[in-house]
Amino acid sequence: MIRPYRQELKFVVHHSAKTLILERWRRYLRKAPFTNRHAVTPILSQYYDSPDLAFYREKLDGVPLRNKVRLRVYDLEFRQGATAFLEIKHRDNDRVKKFRYKIPDFRESHLDLDRWLPDCVALEGAFHILFQRCRLRPSVQVYYQREAYEGVVESDVRVTFDTNLTGLYPGERLTSCLLNDRSRQLMPDTLQILEVKATHGIPNWLQEGVLAAELQAATIPKYITAVELLGLPEHNPTGVYAWNKRRGSS
Repeated sequence: MIRPYRQELKFVVHHSAKTLILERWRRYLRKAPFTNRHAVTPILSQYYDSPDLAFYREKLDGVPLRNKVRLRVYDLEFRQGATAFLEIKHRDNDRVKKFRYKIPDFRESHLDLDRWLPDCVALEGAFHILFQRCRLRPSVQVYYQREAYEGVVESDVRVTFDTNLTGLYPGERLTSCLLNDRSRQLMPDTLQILEVKATHGIPNWLQEGVLAAELQAATIPKYITAVELLGLPEHNPTGVYAWNKRRGSS
């Protein structure tokens, strides 16, 4: 599946502000499919990068045209036989296009991109170019819980709140101890990441809600933060995106 370019806005919100924001937007939104009765689903992503972390460096350098490759499941782990998704996200400034390939019967071998190629022609071409050029390998895993809604009228609109962001090494299993380990948290548990996405432009009711809540657009790079939290970039052990360096900044 190739999704068209869509606009994405991201904000950091306090958990107390989330209730007010949702109350304002509630009549325009409905619970997203494939979530529980509270509109929540777990997400675990295995990210891939070059041996010298080219994708990470492109983000730090502010390269406007860049890519991200990940394998994702809506679960607490990559279970044998589960449904997984290989995704390539191509960003052009604030517009994002996603190539997504569904894996209906996940096997552990799927984690090693060197051992398989998708049977989707369009995705295979995009994937093959990146794989050959970057020699992709597992870099980090990121887990979080997502509360997701979609537009009632504007079906292309999606609003999500992400919490419990946790960084994991490749192959590391998520445990209750890791979930409660503050050293693995990508941001304080009092905050949430609000993402607003739309293919045909951000509707007025969303823009008005953002203004009313006095939200300031901010880049919250889950992958970048996890790489630095786990100490992968040797040249930058503290990390320009490390949360304790960014506290109070936009």
